[in-house]
Amino acid sequence: MPALSRFRLLILPALSWALIILGAATEAFCQPTLDAFDGSFRLQTGEVITGGYMVEGGQGRYVYMETEGLDKGGVFEPVSDTVLRSIGLLGSAKIEIEFVADVDGQFNSLVWREPGHEPIRGEQIYPHRTRTVHFISEDGTELRGRLLLPECAGPHPVVVSVHGSGPVNRYGGTFHTFFLKHGVAVLAYDKRGYTTDADAWREPDLAALSADAAGAVRFAAAQPELDGDRIGLFGSSQGGWVVPPAAVAASETDFQILRAGAALTSAETVLHEVRQELRAEGMAGLDLDYAMDLTREIYALATSGGPLSAADTLVAPYLDKPWYRAAFGEGPISQVWSTWWWEWSQRNHAVTPIPSLEQFTGAVLWFLAELDENVPLVSTRAALNRAFSSAPGDEHEIVVIEDAPHSFIIETPEGTPRYAEGFFSYMGEWMAEHRYSDAECWDVDR
Repeated sequence: MPALSRFRLLILPALSWALIILGAATEAFCQPTLDAFDGSFRLQTGEVITGGYMVEGGQGRYVYMETEGLDKGGVFEPVSDTVLRSIGLLGSAKIEIEFVADVDGQFNSLVWREPGHEPIRGEQIYPHRTRTVHFISEDGTELRGRLLLPECAGPHPVVVSVHGSGPVNRYGGTFHTFFLKHGVAVLAYDKRGYTTDADAWREPDLAALSADAAGAVRFAAAQPELDGDRIGLFGSSQGGWVVPPAAVAASETDFQILRAGAALTSAETVLHEVRQELRAEGMAGLDLDYAMDLTREIYALATSGGPLSAADTLVAPYLDKPWYRAAFGEGPISQVWSTWWWEWSQRNHAVTPIPSLEQFTGAVLWFLAELDENVPLVSTRAALNRAFSSAPGDEHEIVVIEDAPHSFIIETPEGTPRYAEGFFSYMGEWMAEHRYSDAECWDVDR
């Protein structure tokens, strides 16, 4: 796919590793409900598997991870009403999870099966309840989602879960159940314009997404089950452009957590992404330099408000060059970019969260990935440090997760995925230190 049409993804979704390997979408099958298997389960071995159904980039999968020892985990698809099977690299061992219902029809138990090992029984711990919610954004758009509440004494601290790029809904798998495990409620909502029709999907403007997240914070602050003094925003990837403006707009926000969040302008960030894609496809030397120089000029033209026809004029001298065809495809830019996407880029390519970070008075924890193919590490880290040095508060931290790609998911020697070491453990410790989690939520470790 030409680089400029790849751009439409903005930033690849957080589970890009899994989605690239998995390919086609899961076929529909008869199941109890999408979230029936959400939760944390303690295996007989003592390991705790947490996760559930998760949608990113329009793809739905089940994700379960052991978030402390990182010894078990996988991305799964259904093979029957109650059985999930792991999917990953060709030839990798297949893990199966069979969920077992109790007399009330609740899936509070599971059986974990790995080839060459005895089946392991697991029982649900840290139970939660869910209720459907809806709220109104700044422009009158109604957004629907769900509020996940720990089944322990409240009022609960809460995180508003903010989307990455592409069509994403309220389902967040391991991220959501991790917070529940720490006594933190989760407010998750369907992204504005969400649809399962890939051809119909149109990425909303970043300002509209920020307004939606701010509306979610205000809604959370009014809920009796939630602690209005402990409200945070959690976002990934594209969320770096969305969360900080929302936190400033909604004064009820106490803290922000970003995972592989973008902090440069979207144009600068996408330039990094495109370079990595072209390099992965074998482009190097002057060819890569020329392709990136031309890409940069096209994005500059868009952000300046220039017409799409001017982009065709800009690239006209290079249409017959092999590097042009490799990077952009055959023909002028107007054959690659639709008018709609050109206008989107005019409105959004100059967006950066830096001014909002310089205003925010609360705490910020920003994770970056050392091997990020989508968000440039060095320049993003430098921009964040400059912003935090100007911000009124002093509770700012940047944590670089070593050996992690943009997804934070790495492959084990066996070919199964796990989250990079340090992410979940550090986030849990940081929240506990700042009292944004509730260590006393669970009277007993059930």
